[in-house]
Amino acid sequence: MESHGVVIVGGGIGGLCAAIALRQAGLDVAVYERTAAWRHAGAGLSLWPNAMRALEALGLAGEVAALGAPWRQTVIHRWDGKVLSRLPVEVLCRELGQPTLVLHRAELMRVLLEALGPDGVFPGAACTGFHREGDGVRIDFADGRQVRGQCLIGADGLHSVVRQQLFPDVRVRYGGRTSWRGIVDVTSTPIPEGEQFEIYGPGARFGICHIGPGASGSKRMYWFLLTAAPEGGCDPEGGHKEAVLSHVRGWMAPVESLVHATPEAEILRTDIHYLAPLPSWGDGPVSLLGDAAHAMVTDMAQGACQAIEDALVLARRLREDTDKVRALRAYESRRRPRTAHVAELSLRAGALRYLRNPLGRWGRDLLMRALPPAVALNQLRPVVAHDFMG
Repeated sequence: MESHGVVIVGGGIGGLCAAIALRQAGLDVAVYERTAAWRHAGAGLSLWPNAMRALEALGLAGEVAALGAPWRQTVIHRWDGKVLSRLPVEVLCRELGQPTLVLHRAELMRVLLEALGPDGVFPGAACTGFHREGDGVRIDFADGRQVRGQCLIGADGLHSVVRQQLFPDVRVRYGGRTSWRGIVDVTSTPIPEGEQFEIYGPGARFGICHIGPGASGSKRMYWFLLTAAPEGGCDPEGGHKEAVLSHVRGWMAPVESLVHATPEAEILRTDIHYLAPLPSWGDGPVSLLGDAAHAMVTDMAQGACQAIEDALVLARRLREDTDKVRALRAYESRRRPRTAHVAELSLRAGALRYLRNPLGRWGRDLLMRALPPAVALNQLRPVVAHDFMG
């Protein structure tokens, strides 16, 4: 039976960052991922200064920054083009000495996989459960293999097998919204580099930003649409593209043109789910990380950032304490209040973005035009400036 100091189930962003940090701390670690190969799937991903600070600690910030596009300002519009507010993100970046980036998820994954190296990753290993054995844990996989570890970290995402065994009564919750996302190369765009446009319409929010250079000198743009929809719904006969266009026809440029230019096969549809704060994250030599522990709605763009923070704190606690169970409880004690707070802020942020009632939208728009940017920056600052390693 294979044996490791730390076994991580789940090879997403959080699991890979944790493995890199643990290996740099001198611990024996292995990642088991259910998919047979890492696909170049996904769409745009935001990395705020808190995540970039963690990546800097891993020695990867420069390589990651070279692959993405800076996000310096958000300009929020009404669907007809009227500007509602501006958020100068670069103010926080200057304060913290770290950029905010947008890049393709697959490119971040490539950097992480290369940093960890092939000897630390075992693809095609679908975890089916675990069992406590003495002072360690045995992990079972669908192909019949068994692996032993001093401790187990469930980083296996929203529908975590590890979490389900720890907390069988916990269910993910539907956030009430569905997202469509796409990446497309364009030769020109009215959106200046470094800016993200957000457009609010009746019950819907559309975002556009640069995501790094495209092929042959083109510009690569990432867009997303979020709107209220039934859970598990299907798009009409026209497919994802027609579903998106049905929500944004007549909206300001370049919304429709970007959607039209995106190949149907490159548009992703995903229901937005989240977890209510768990009563705990683990038991004995088992704990959780990332979405498995604290999946949150997307309105603060902090999901990946929080998973990366988790990774650094976990590695530090396991490095500093030879009692692995005590180290895991210390990690959870540090991370649970932080992630619960960010998850709650994410839920609140969405409350005003998807209003359908005309009077409610009028009041929101009036408030947004009246509030100075400093108010929004003060609300965001504790999230991205938090000393998660303190």
